[in-house]
Amino acid sequence: MEGHRARYQVDKYFGAANVFTTLFDYRQYFYLKPLSLAFRLYHYGMYGKDVRNSVIPPIYIGYPWLIRGYEGRNSDYNYTNYGNAFNISLLSGSRVVVANAELRFPFTGPERLALFKSKWLLTDVNLFLDSGLAWRKGDKINFDLYPAAGTDNMERYPLFSTGASVRINLLGYLVIEPYYAFPLQNGGFKNGVFGLNFVPGW
Repeated sequence: MEGHRARYQVDKYFGAANVFTTLFDYRQYFYLKPLSLAFRLYHYGMYGKDVRNSVIPPIYIGYPWLIRGYEGRNSDYNYTNYGNAFNISLLSGSRVVVANAELRFPFTGPERLALFKSKWLLTDVNLFLDSGLAWRKGDKINFDLYPAAGTDNMERYPLFSTGASVRINLLGYLVIEPYYAFPLQNGGFKNGVFGLNFVPGW
């Protein structure tokens, strides 16, 4: 609930692909009694001359444990103000950056922390904002929220989603997280997406 944690990692692929990867995962927590704020900054990237040879698949940021809401992508919705359909290639690349922020409220659990006392049911309610950017070497990065029509295929821009979730600790054996997210570049508040995370969280 308070403090920070970090992970730094470098890996090297040998054999068919001359590639190395870097991982940076930093998390910061602030306890505001009874609420808490949580932030995460995550980077994973592939580097080397064989990154583009398709031996190693691209990195995908549409998983709900990275950016919630884009697993229900719908090409019927527009991602710009000019009528372009959502381009799913924006969700993958050889390098990614993800940033998350959550406002957390303990709902059931220990009496000194939660609104409702419970020894067996531990839950919290969260409001979240997720963002992520996936790109390849040579791509142009555009920080406009809604790029103009006719955006170059080599141009990438950040994706955002927002929504609410509930994390439920099932007797210490499993943490599930039902959530409702709005992918802001794929229909926004007109395209709410329900999902379920089985990752303990961050």
